[in-house]
Amino acid sequence: MNATPEFVLVPLPDGRWLALASDVFREALTAGSALVAATSSPDPANTSEQLLDAEQLAKALSLPVTWIEQAARERRIPSIQAGRWRRFSRTAVERALSSNCK
Repeated sequence: MNATPEFVLVPLPDGRWLALASDVFREALTAGSALVAATSSPDPANTSEQLLDAEQLAKALSLPVTWIEQAARERRIPSIQAGRWRRFSRTAVERALSSNCK
């Protein structure tokens, strides 16, 4: 007697449905929960640094906002730009400033 595999229906954001074999669904669930457990630990090495805007960085470093914006445009300090938004990693900027001062 052939047993038909059981399927789990998973709703997708666009309104469609995904049919997965139950054993594949179970494996994905187990792998996903293991990944979440590994990445949600309070280990300081796993925490990512919050990106700052020019005003926040200027306040943190006690520098004028105009200097931060100009230095970023001239690529004297590292920044990440997405469209018109520019963000900064405080540690990367501090590292760049300390290496420029030596």
